[in-house]
Amino acid sequence: MTRMCLIDNEKIGMMTNSFKTKDGNVLCVKHAEALGLTPKDVSESSTSDIQNSFNDLMSAMRKFNITDINQLSKNERKSLAYLAKRNLNKLSPDIYKQVEDITTQIAGNRLMLLGLGLQGSTQSLTPSYLAAILEQNWILIRQNEQIIELLKNNNN
Repeated sequence: MTRMCLIDNEKIGMMTNSFKTKDGNVLCVKHAEALGLTPKDVSESSTSDIQNSFNDLMSAMRKFNITDINQLSKNERKSLAYLAKRNLNKLSPDIYKQVEDITTQIAGNRLMLLGLGLQGSTQSLTPSYLAAILEQNWILIRQNEQIIELLKNNNN
């Protein structure tokens, strides 16, 4: 039986590492790494979820004129896919950087939350989440200023 990667339908050799999705399709190591997925992530994901994540990542890369996926770190790939999934891949590059910082911070909080949840205390996360909200507010303020400026220019 020939194994084919669910992203590009390339044949996967018998001795080549690959990962099975929860619905039985196969993802090659190259694409798993591109998406920042571990073998466990792949086994818990459906084929359509992985394909959608890959399409979101490619869409975001086009938006930011990134032609080589190897230019991106694992966290940058995840951030781009995360933002694209939420239709935020049309952000300007300067706002993207702020949003990327927020997503990275929140992802770190989720790991801390898991560890702290096992210990029974999550109070130390509050300042970190507040910092993320504050950063979001700066983005909104900047965008509001841009909208006001555009409205002023249209009225003149």
